[in-house]
Amino acid sequence: MLKNDIEAHSLGLKPHQLALVLEALHGVRGIKKATIFGSRALGTYQDNSDIDIAIEGEALSIEAVALITDKLEYSSLPFNVDVVIKHKIKSKELLEHIERFGCVVLEH
Repeated sequence: MLKNDIEAHSLGLKPHQLALVLEALHGVRGIKKATIFGSRALGTYQDNSDIDIAIEGEALSIEAVALITDKLEYSSLPFNVDVVIKHKIKSKELLEHIERFGCVVLEH
């Protein structure tokens, strides 16, 4: 479910654009949580900024990342999307950024 405290415009997205992202995420088995981070979460995005998404869940693989990326690449979304599996991130700084500034958009 979409977290109630996040609105699409606060991420620089139109409601239908966030809906496309959520639809792609819902189609992947095993996702427990999805967090938008980076410039969209910080509010420093530009019109053409990509969307950075960290996904969490059991047994997530590179295939899950590829499925989400493919779905969004072939959608009407006008942005590039970078998807990462949170537990595979090695950068302590990036993990801290996601925890501190990330906007949870999906949580089961």
